[in-house]
Amino acid sequence: MTLKELREQVMLVANALDQDATFSKGDAIAIDMPMTVSAVVIYLAIILAGYVVVSIADSFAVNEIATRVRVSKAKGIFTQVDFS
Repeated sequence: MTLKELREQVMLVANALDQDATFSKGDAIAIDMPMTVSAVVIYLAIILAGYVVVSIADSFAVNEIATRVRVSKAKGIFTQVDFS
């Protein structure tokens, strides 16, 4: 991925977050994903859009994820489904 491609993808996600009336600047948004390019794009976009990132290890059990979302008062969460 080139720097230009990274910037374009980050801007795409940041703009989508800005268009969503669910979030206000400074809100916490969680990421529960393996460390992939997509996760990095999402992380940077959350910061760029003016929100707070809550990083959650993808290896955590459901109750641990729920605890972190509750404690951080995250208004949303990015995750992925593994159908394997």
